[in-house]
Amino acid sequence: MASQKDQSTVDRRAFLAASAAGAAVVASASSALAKGVTAVSKGGMIGVGSDLGGGWAVQSMGGVEAGALRVVALHARTNRLANLAICRAEAGSHAIASTGAVDLFLMNDGKDGRALTPDDEVALARRLATRLTGAEELLPGAARLLGKTERLQAFDPIDHLEPISE
Repeated sequence: MASQKDQSTVDRRAFLAASAAGAAVVASASSALAKGVTAVSKGGMIGVGSDLGGGWAVQSMGGVEAGALRVVALHARTNRLANLAICRAEAGSHAIASTGAVDLFLMNDGKDGRALTPDDEVALARRLATRLTGAEELLPGAARLLGKTERLQAFDPIDHLEPISE
């Protein structure tokens, strides 16, 4: 008499097949997100062309680079670019905006930080932080984001992403 299979056991072949299929889906999704296709925010998806308010829109969005997620925004009227770095939040980071889980910095193409940041760029960073609040873990590469101190240690002497070309 054949014994009945216990309902709580898992067939090894079925498990391996399901695992392989799941891994393929995760790999393809991770690859698409790393290319900057989109990110999820509480206001919906953010990707190339997304309106960030104040005349700003996402020009490009890449994967994690030097411990930060880069978002480049273009101002429609002035053609100015804002190079934003989204990093893991860290106390005392002096970020221009923060969600509590991630900090946002304006990179200003390697300038020394003594030049005053235009008010509309500060407002842009704060609006983006507001949109990301509550969805930070859904950002492409969120698990690989570093805090400011870790970035300085790992990538010193730079604490900025490579300058954007205009």
